[in-house]
Formats: sequence, C-alpha cells, structure tokens
Amino acid sequence: MDIQLIARPDCPAAEELQGSVAMAMQALGIPPDVPIRASEPSPDQCLQLLVNGAPVCPCFPSKNAVNCPACGEIHDNPDQEIIRWHLAQALGRKTVLFICTGNAVRSQMAEAIVNHFIGDKWAAFSGGIFPMMLWKPVVQVLKEIGIDARNRQSKYIELFFDCNFDAVISLCANADDFCTAFPGQSVRKHMPFDDPVTSPFFGVGDLGRTRDLRNEMRDKICQYLGAIS
Repeated sequence: MDIQLIARPDCPAAEELQGSVAMAMQALGIPPDVPIRASEPSPDQCLQLLVNGAPVCPCFPSKNAVNCPACGEIHDNPDQEIIRWHLAQALGRKTVLFICTGNAVRSQMAEAIVNHFIGDKWAAFSGGIFPMMLWKPVVQVLKEIGIDARNRQSKYIELFFDCNFDAVISLCANADDFCTAFPGQSVRKHMPFDDPVTSPFFGVGDLGRTRDLRNEMRDKICQYLGAIS
C-alpha cells in the first residue's frame, strides 16, 4: 500500500490531513510505522493525498476547509471516513455501508460490531438521513463487548455518495428507499431492526432493549456478511 501526501512544508492544512490519515490507519489496524511518503508539490499544486496513486477527494458535506497562507487558497480536506474507505480499498477489504434514520443507534451499532468482529475482512461505515446525537445506552452496551464508542459522531449519508461499497444495508423502513437509490452497483439489503428509542417503554429498560438489539445485530449481520464474503 502506497500513501503519498503532496504538500508544501508550510501548509497548515497538511498537518491536519496527516492527522486524519493517522486516525484512519489506526481504525483499520494499520501499523503506525507504515510510511506516508511526503512529496513537494508542482507549481500548480499545494495539497493532495494519494492512496495507491488514486486521489482522495473531499465529499459533500464539507466541514474541513483550512485556509493556507502559503498559497492563498482554502483547502477542503477529505473527511477521515473517506480516507478510511480509500485505505480499506487499498488493503483489499470489502466495504459495507449501514443506513438508518438518525445514525444514532442501529447503524452506529452495526458499524462498530462489524469492525470489531470481522474487521479483518470487512470495513464498515454508517450514515443517517437526519443525523442525531448518539444515544447513550449504545455507548454503554458496546463497551460491554470491548468497543469504545465514546467519541463516535453521527454522519450524513451524503458524505459517502462518491464511495462504491460492496454492500449497502438499510436498517429501518425510512432508510430502505434511500438504500435502493444509493449510487453505485453495491449489493442492496434491507435488514430491519426495532429501534429501542421508539419503544413505548422509553426510559424503562433502555439498556436491556439496547443490549438485546446489539446481540441480535451481531448474530444476523455478521452471519450475512460472512455468507457474501
């Protein structure tokens, strides 16, 4: 795997981008001693990241714009998740995208479970149609099986429109039409799970319902992805 960062030595966006690359590598279990080649840009360049020769470009929505006094331009750094997708491709891992309404419970859990249990074969990602804050019981029940989800953030599904996944899985009825219309030639699967947040018993037994959801998702999703590996 070849990772190349083309940047001016005095470009502040380059340091931020290199940090995002390091975090994406860590998430995929890539050793930190894997080199990132640094190259001087041509006169018409200032900042670019390449993985196996392919440029890693920012995707909508943008939130990583950095002003560069070295060239006077504003650089739109690619999101860490987009970098992770490119690195997963370079490693030869299959990729799966989970979609639900809020990216606050089900799709977050599905992503974390796949990356934890079968991350040597699959790299999982997730997004929501209307992202909401991660539900606290999710963090607690994932911690019980050795997954640290404290710093996870919800994401808009549009972030991944330029990524070609091996599988796209919708986890609720609201996301099913969105899954069908998602760009690319991915395998599409609707795999609905009950949302513990919408339970009529909300506030009572939340942890138990979320724990049951975690176990059900682990069994069904890992089995399904194992069958199409």
